[in-house]
Order: sequence, then C-alpha cells, then structure tokens
Amino acid sequence: MDRRGVMSALLASALLLPSAAVRAEEAVGGAGSKVFFDLTINGEPAGRITVELLADAPAGASRFASLAAGRQGVDYRLSKFNGVLPTYIRNDGLKSLSYTANEVSPISGVDTIDALEAELDKQTRKHDQAGLVSIVVREKEERPVKERLVARDGKLITVLEQAGEAPNGTQFAITTAPSPDLDATNLIIGRLVEGGELLERISKLPVNRPRNDNPYFQAGKAMGDKRAVTAERAFYRPFQKVVVAGSGVL
Repeated sequence: MDRRGVMSALLASALLLPSAAVRAEEAVGGAGSKVFFDLTINGEPAGRITVELLADAPAGASRFASLAAGRQGVDYRLSKFNGVLPTYIRNDGLKSLSYTANEVSPISGVDTIDALEAELDKQTRKHDQAGLVSIVVREKEERPVKERLVARDGKLITVLEQAGEAPNGTQFAITTAPSPDLDATNLIIGRLVEGGELLERISKLPVNRPRNDNPYFQAGKAMGDKRAVTAERAFYRPFQKVVVAGSGVL
C-alpha cells in the first residue's frame, strides 16, 4: 500500500472510533458483567476485589460500571473507603459527576438519582449476607436544618439549608455481615465474587469510634453545627487509608 493509501486507512479508522466508543459505553454494566477494584492500604498494594453485577437493578448496575470503567476522567480511581462499620465497609464515592457545574456528566444516569430511587422502591433483595454491593440512594436520617446569613439585593437575610450533602449515587457499601439497616437506603447492584480475604482484612482495621453519648455532640448535631457534621463523618473512619488505585470492567 502506498503512502496515500496508508493515510486514507488511518483516517477511516479515526472516523470509526467515536461510534465504537459509543457501542462500548452502551455495553458496560449488563447483568453478569464483572467490575474490579485494585486497592491500596497506606499506599501499599493490598489486592483486588471483583464484583459481579446483578440483573435486578439495571440503572444502578450501569451507573456503577460506568464509574468503575471511567468516562472522561470521572471514575472511582483514588476514591476512599472511609467507613469500616460493624457489618459493612463504605466507599465515599465522588464529590461530583462532572468537572464543572455547566458540563454534562459522562456517567450513566447523569446527575440525577431518580432512576436509582425508582429501583430501590421496587427492590425485593435484602442485605441478608456478606459480600453484597449496594449504592447509597437515600439518607439514613434526615439532615439537620441550620440558618445562614446571605447577602441579597444589598441586604442580609436568613436562609435555611440542610447540613451536609445528599447522596449522589456514587457512594457504595460492601456488606461483611447481614446489614438490614441498609435495606431502606441502599440499592443492591452486585455481589462480591473475588477478594473475600481482602474484605475481611479491611473490616478488621482499627477505626475512629463514634461518640454518640457525648451531649455536646448531640446538641451540635441537632442544631446543624458544621463541626458536629464534620465529626460524624469521621466516625468509623479507618486509621489506615484504603484507596482505590484502579478500577474497570472485566
């Protein structure tokens, strides 16, 4: 093939790439697909956990797989497992599903969790065993409301806002034992098929124990004090950093 023929072939291949990428994205997250997470503990490679996606919640499974595979740099890489609770571990997910406020998210389901809530309302599975993977869709308890002064039209006015942040469909949990308290808030999208020993290792890490019996903390939480909200986020946080070094779809 002469040089002109080679250039024509390369150009044709380049033109075909976008449609191929679209087909690949559409294929991500089907029932039976497997998603993997390579983890580090305190910066050292710790191993891999693999999750098989279930057919019960297609919207949730697709979103989870899209975040694992990554779209335009939006993925689970470098996210942290900041919660090691008695019956499950929790990944805190992503702060945002896009780079800017005006940018359309490349992730399945965009910035809404409506489809996840609809699937959660129909969910029949229970968090009745270890190794179940579920997306956090709803809050366990209503966030406290606090007052804040803002300037509008040259005047200071008081507005009410909820403390903390609502779930955005990226946080997820992996059960280490039956966890019925997750049934009302979490959408089950998969089950662990590899990495049970690593899950057990993480579940035994020393953590920052909660101080719910502290009256000052309870009062601050009821008032929506930011310090109390911040302190509560640190409850059950492991003293060793558990980080997703890489993730994808097998």
